[in-house]
Amino acid sequence: MFTLTNEDSLRMTKWIGLLMMLWLIQTGCVTTKLANSAALIERHPLGFKHAVNASPEATEFVRDALKTINQLEQAVERR
Repeated sequence: MFTLTNEDSLRMTKWIGLLMMLWLIQTGCVTTKLANSAALIERHPLGFKHAVNASPEATEFVRDALKTINQLEQAVERR
């Protein structure tokens, strides 16, 4: 039968801790940052300017649409 000494047990605990940290580092590095609102504005700066300046209702619509996109992106990023 195999028995562990206190020294062996301590050494094994350290190795398990090290392996767990490496595993957490590997799995925790995968993140996605979405920025579709900014990308839309950058791709169509004149269209964005016209949409915002068209009327107060258009301004509200654009603001609401961009907020909705941002909220959906945050929901996806949390997963």
